[in-house]
Amino acid sequence: MHVVLEKTLKNASSYFQNFFIHDYSSNGAIHLIDARIKLLSTIVFVILAISTFEFDKLSFLLFSLILISAILGLSLKRLFSRVWLFSIFSFLVVSPLLIQDLKYPFLFTLRVTVAIIAVQMLVMSTSFAEICSALRSLKVPEIFIHGLWLAYRYILVVFQDIISILLARESRRVAKGSHADLWRKGGESVGLFFLRSIERAERVQLAMASRGERVIQSKFKFGLLEIIYITLSAFVALWCIVL
Repeated sequence: MHVVLEKTLKNASSYFQNFFIHDYSSNGAIHLIDARIKLLSTIVFVILAISTFEFDKLSFLLFSLILISAILGLSLKRLFSRVWLFSIFSFLVVSPLLIQDLKYPFLFTLRVTVAIIAVQMLVMSTSFAEICSALRSLKVPEIFIHGLWLAYRYILVVFQDIISILLARESRRVAKGSHADLWRKGGESVGLFFLRSIERAERVQLAMASRGERVIQSKFKFGLLEIIYITLSAFVALWCIVL
């Protein structure tokens, strides 16, 4: 049982670490679009998704986002590999409401799925530095962007530390332990994790300070790809409102 728990924790850490990472394995048309346009489009898609419980609108949004992703070069396999766990978790959270309303849990899950797909379209196709630059160009306070950048870097290294600690435990295990051993070693691992987290936070902050914490704004691009993406996004938004 404890082996299953450790594997679950390790897989979950890998999943959440992968959720926040830009997809460098491909370089489709969507990767070349200006980050400001993708960020604004993502905000519009998320607002549309969470502002309705109508199945027709949510289904249209889901189909449209999948179609746009496929057309502009995103891997649908990688996209769904980042989304499925949140969709299942959201359904489990509201599943007790099936007793009162059969439709609500499914519509709620569909809303979450559409919103996360919209966010992942941005995350997979845009590096976090470009997202921060786009936020700064949109006049978001610089102190907020610095905090967001630090949190992003820290989340990634925290999940990597969890995976490293679990791998270290597996490499040193020579026999199957008991549940008591699991709790004892687990407590030691948690203590080690907190110590490493504090040390890593200090190193991350010092590294950012040594490199200069100022967010560099990239030059605004507006070409054919941007026009196509704006047109597609506007069409989807207007059609969803009219539908």
